[in-house]
Amino acid sequence: MSRTKINYVVDLALLGQFVLVGYSGLLLFIDGHGTSHFWKFIHEKIGILMLVFFIAHFVLHWGWLVLNTKKCFRRNKEIKADEIIEAKHTAID
Repeated sequence: MSRTKINYVVDLALLGQFVLVGYSGLLLFIDGHGTSHFWKFIHEKIGILMLVFFIAHFVLHWGWLVLNTKKCFRRNKEIKADEIIEAKHTAID
């Protein structure tokens, strides 16, 4: 399976897990601890699974994260022609 497909599957799984954890969390919040054990179980176990998939997502995007962090904190920034912003000054009386 290609890296792109793996990334797609991981992101799709994270979305489903987010929805389940969010929904079960709302049920637990609204109904308190009177909610069935099923929703408590779902909330806890899917939350742990979500952590595993988040780590996989983080590993898949590690190169992008390092590259953009280096770009952000680079000391000698070169200004390229397309990055120049022209400012027009207007006198305020």
